[in-house]
Amino acid sequence: MADRHTVVVTGYGPWAKTRTNPAAQVLQRLEAMSWTNCRFVPIEVPVRSAAIMPLVNDALLTHRPSIFLGLGVAPNAAAIRAEMVGINCLDFDVADNDGLSFDGAGIVEGGDAAYFATLANQEIVAAIQEAGVPAIRSYAAGTHLCNQMLYTSLHLIAQHKLDTRCGFIHVPYAPDHTAEIAKTGCVPPSMSLTDMTMAARIAIERSLALLGTA
Repeated sequence: MADRHTVVVTGYGPWAKTRTNPAAQVLQRLEAMSWTNCRFVPIEVPVRSAAIMPLVNDALLTHRPSIFLGLGVAPNAAAIRAEMVGINCLDFDVADNDGLSFDGAGIVEGGDAAYFATLANQEIVAAIQEAGVPAIRSYAAGTHLCNQMLYTSLHLIAQHKLDTRCGFIHVPYAPDHTAEIAKTGCVPPSMSLTDMTMAARIAIERSLALLGTA
């Protein structure tokens, strides 16, 4: 079907807080699914700040997607978080996989202070909640690489004048992550990979429906 919309979904790989990242695990499960209503393009992203701009730029110009969705883990989240805004700031509490840290640096020098996500997060969150999975809209994507992905993708979409709807979803830890961390005496929230994957699929399908294709 030549007229199918292209959906690019990114998911972060392992880093200091997650030796197996639930974002990448959800991405793998999505990739294994049947996608007859779109061309699905999964991209696992290294937790390297310097890699984000060229990787996103290449993905946007190569695939020119109708939907660009990022996935990342929020260690203390108890629900799916549809992020509403990305800010032009890098401020790391934990270094990336290159050992780099930042203290309030801009993502794009001279760039806009912030960009709002262009996916229909209100409708997406409502649909995920209707499926029985806790979900919220969030106005705080942090200042680590998840925020960097959202800000960078929105910035490049604007720069290239692409007709791409863009957003970012934070997922909680999976139960195996929580079980490992619990050995230290801290028990963060978790969610099953099944529910996380269902939520991500709902976000994609709801976004496609709003484009009139699902």
